[in-house]
Amino acid sequence: MKELSELIRGEMSAVKSIDTVLGKIKDTKDQETLRSLREDHVRAIDRLKQFAGSDFSMNEEVNSSGPWGSFASAFTGGASFFGDKAAIKALKVGEEHGVNEYRELLKNSDISPEIRQVVESELLPQQERHLSTINRYLQ
Repeated sequence: MKELSELIRGEMSAVKSIDTVLGKIKDTKDQETLRSLREDHVRAIDRLKQFAGSDFSMNEEVNSSGPWGSFASAFTGGASFFGDKAAIKALKVGEEHGVNEYRELLKNSDISPEIRQVVESELLPQQERHLSTINRYLQ
């Protein structure tokens, strides 16, 4: 399922982006918050891989975060040069992208009920919480 591979790549991009920003953030409380968000994304990758089954291991294309990951890493790296707030704003773009991707998936009538349930009850709410956390930080 192409959409599932894209979601996995998006989650991998999130991890890569947070890793890039983490090294630039000075405040230890902010670092702790970002590590927590990162762990959520790692768990989301594992959760999505459960549904990908053998197709996932056969598809080399999803073994990396893909072009979005390279862009996200460069974007967050550049933003971190301008300070913590700019770096967090760069992460916000990725989190918004993730929310939109999960919402788009839910519009697909071909997804399995199991995937739909996990996205609706776990992954989308988690992504929305991330966005809320980032928005609070930026206020």
